[in-house]
Amino acid sequence: MKKQSLNALAASYRADLLYYIERAKLGKCPPHWQAYCFGEIAAAKGTDAYPEDGDALLDELHRLVDTVPQITNREESAAEIAAYRGQMLFYFDRDYYTLAELVRLPDRKKYGACVYIDADGSRQDRPGYANDIALQVDEWRRENGIPFDKSTIAASPSEVDGGEFDTMDEALRYLYTCLNFPDSVLC
Repeated sequence: MKKQSLNALAASYRADLLYYIERAKLGKCPPHWQAYCFGEIAAAKGTDAYPEDGDALLDELHRLVDTVPQITNREESAAEIAAYRGQMLFYFDRDYYTLAELVRLPDRKKYGACVYIDADGSRQDRPGYANDIALQVDEWRRENGIPFDKSTIAASPSEVDGGEFDTMDEALRYLYTCLNFPDSVLC
């Protein structure tokens, strides 16, 4: 049974590599997908989960991302949201697992917000990651003339629900609360 699962994982990894090679040919393989391919998939080398042609596929992906300009994580996320008739308002990513975004959802009357902090980063780094994001949110708000009363930030993450929000103020409250408690949004 374990061998069957590993074979299925190898086939999945192979399909992912083929997909991202095609995307890279078009310049549409952003850094977070490159990190997945060159990180998680490459780390499977030497196991039954690694595709038989994994080395050749990774080499081809490397060649493409080195020679064809690729979109950014933000551009990919904005395009995905626009495809659903939403609008990216704010996006910041530090690395593959540390990001924040604020979007206007397709019905234009609701907002979405999310924050993820890298759980593998050292515990001492997490507040720094969160502070970097908070500073970017502050700058974005200033540039766009968006007021926010920081005294409304919740005292603990359990006092706010994530997901969809009726107002931008509620979405910002969620973002800032998460950023005040980075261990609550680990991935």
